[in-house]
Amino acid sequence: MPYGVSGFYNSAEEKPPEMDISKYKEFCYSLARSLDGELLGFSDSLYPANFCKADFKLPSSAVSLVMNKHYPILAFAAAVDAVKIEFIDFSTGNAVVPDGFTVLRPATLETQVPENLEYLPPNHLNQGELEQIKYWKPETIGQIIFNFWD
Repeated sequence: MPYGVSGFYNSAEEKPPEMDISKYKEFCYSLARSLDGELLGFSDSLYPANFCKADFKLPSSAVSLVMNKHYPILAFAAAVDAVKIEFIDFSTGNAVVPDGFTVLRPATLETQVPENLEYLPPNHLNQGELEQIKYWKPETIGQIIFNFWD
């Protein structure tokens, strides 16, 4: 996990990068067109979430696409509410993701967070993030990358 992916850092630490969401928006419009669907809505201000969300109506289903606000990390979801994201595999959407974005699949996002944070998958999390993880006690990696912490 890259430095600052959760959006947190201590004042003595370097601020995490911020994504330019214009490319994400462009991709969302392109995704809707390529899948014969409709972009229903887009939000980049889901306080206190650290991610943007786009909702689509597609011929076969409704789907959401979330992007971390600090890195071009995406995930498809069947539902996104105020406390939980239901991640899904969406191979049709994965097939049209442009270079520069990374789609994480549910198997990765649903990986359990170990009690001993030293055993987290290879990461570069900062001290502020580790403190927030200890406080919020996320159960999965997806809850760190796409969180609702304030």
